[in-house]
Amino acid sequence: MIKKQYFDKLFETEKHKLKNMKNLTKISIAGLFLVLSGFVFQNCNTTKNITDRTEDRNLSSKLTGVWFLASIKGTKATDAFKELVPTLIFDFEKSEVSGNGGCNQYNGKFSLSGNVYAPAPMVSTLKACIKENQESELLELLSKKSTLQFNNYTLQFVQNNTVVLEFTPKAR
Repeated sequence: MIKKQYFDKLFETEKHKLKNMKNLTKISIAGLFLVLSGFVFQNCNTTKNITDRTEDRNLSSKLTGVWFLASIKGTKATDAFKELVPTLIFDFEKSEVSGNGGCNQYNGKFSLSGNVYAPAPMVSTLKACIKENQESELLELLSKKSTLQFNNYTLQFVQNNTVVLEFTPKAR
C-alpha cells in the first residue's frame, strides 16, 4: 500500500512537471515570437534609417563647397550687403556650418535629417561693420530650422513655406 501511494504521488508529481513543461513551452514559444517580432520591426526601422542616411549623404555631397548668398527675403544680396557677399560652408564631419556674414565670421552646429536643416544657436565675431547690411537678419534666419531645396543650382532655405535665403555655388 505504501508503494502504491508512493508511485501515485510520484506519478502526480511527474504529471504536474509535465503540465508545467507544456506551459513553459507555450511561454517560450510566445517569448520567441515576441523577440523575433522585435527583430523584424527593428530591421524595418533600420532599413528606413539606412535610406535616410543615404539621402543625407546625397544631399551632403550637393552641399559641399562654398555657397554665396544670392538673396535674403527676396532682396538681392548685392543690394542687402554693400561690402562682402555672405558665404556659407557646411562641414559634415564636424556637423558645423560657418561662413562670412558680410562683415563678421559665424559658425555653429547643425543636423540634417532628410532635407530638414536644424541648427544650434550661431556664434559670430563682433566687429563693427562700416557699411549697413542685413547680417543680423542673415544670422537669425540661418539659426532657424529650415527645409532645404534646390532650384536651378540655387540652394534655398524655406521657412513657413517661404524662401527666405538663396545661395549659389558661385558669387553673382
